[in-house]
Amino acid sequence: MTKQAMVLFDGDIIAYRAGFAAEKRVYFDARDPEGVSFGTKREASQVIDKEHLDSRRNLEPLENALQNAKTLIEGSLEDLRDSHDLPVAGYVTFLSGNTEKPNFRLAVAEDYKANRDPKHKPTYLKELVEYLVKQHSGFLTQGCEADDFFGHAQSDARRDGLEPVIVSIDKDLAQLPGLHYNLVKKELVDIPKEEATLVFWRQMLEGDSVDNIKGVVGVGKVKAKKYIPANTSDEVAKKTVQSYYQRDHEDDWEKEYNKNCDLLWIWRAIPDECPHKV
Repeated sequence: MTKQAMVLFDGDIIAYRAGFAAEKRVYFDARDPEGVSFGTKREASQVIDKEHLDSRRNLEPLENALQNAKTLIEGSLEDLRDSHDLPVAGYVTFLSGNTEKPNFRLAVAEDYKANRDPKHKPTYLKELVEYLVKQHSGFLTQGCEADDFFGHAQSDARRDGLEPVIVSIDKDLAQLPGLHYNLVKKELVDIPKEEATLVFWRQMLEGDSVDNIKGVVGVGKVKAKKYIPANTSDEVAKKTVQSYYQRDHEDDWEKEYNKNCDLLWIWRAIPDECPHKV
């Protein structure tokens, strides 16, 4: 008999996708705001000089954004039940709150996510977060990120005899073994423990440009997989990663290595400490 599933939604992804889907950015000539507008920056750049190029958001009603979020959640639950034969016992939606306690990673590295545009947020983000908390079993994490609660939630679900299913499109969550559902591709995969562990070690080599985490010089995804291929043990992977940090940072390698351990490790408990630090 198939176990009932406890579905763990990445609320940050849902809020952003639902919010941006309810608004469309248009580009126009700042000298003539009411004139011709373009749907893409590339298209506008062909006829408008860079110095005069401007943009604005055309908003749909708030109800549309909330409906988008509802559709993402209910559509995922329905697909898990019908297409993947997973009976759903319940679900929870994790969101990064940090209103009471700041994300600890900012104390580890002040430039963490500093490359992100602070204005690149959906207009209705606040309302979407409130909606997900009230209507879709939302839980606001404090002092960390939503990602950090998934490992603990997996353990709770398994303790209760349920099968945890992480619903997201965030590649970082592949560090956690188990069932993962991509809510865009509608694909369900089961990531084995051995493969999940290698995700962390490869991230230690390549870093994470999205979060402004610098890895090893000259190493991207291709080389990371080459240096840490499938079936590499934790011991060998750790030695490999440390050798590159020693090469790049010499006497300061332990400091840089431990910093990236803290930044890249997704918690398995609340709170947690990366077990691979030196």
